[in-house]
Amino acid sequence: MSDPSVLAAIVAGLAAVVGAWFAYRASTKANQLADRKVDMEAYDRNIVYYEKLIANLEKDVERFRTSVDRVNAQLAQEQDVSNALRNQVRTMQAQLDLLERTLNEYRTSPARPQMMEGQ
Repeated sequence: MSDPSVLAAIVAGLAAVVGAWFAYRASTKANQLADRKVDMEAYDRNIVYYEKLIANLEKDVERFRTSVDRVNAQLAQEQDVSNALRNQVRTMQAQLDLLERTLNEYRTSPARPQMMEGQ
């Protein structure tokens, strides 16, 4: 065991193992960094995509709100017209009732003037 060639071989073997271990570690760290870089690029792309998606949704929501406001305004106008027409119908119904009562009173009144023949 005192042979210098054996000792040199052992030292060389240990140096190779240590070198391989350091190379493995460096490679693993490099891969992890590359993986992180790829993950960050994908993350950045996703952020851009989702920001565009959110912007489009916000535009859609604003268009929807504008449409709802327009429909509500139109509904208010239609309700005003409906109320006005309903009031006119009530007034006309009251007038019709009054005319019917007046006609019935006139028909049943004994003091009704006699109509001439042919009229």
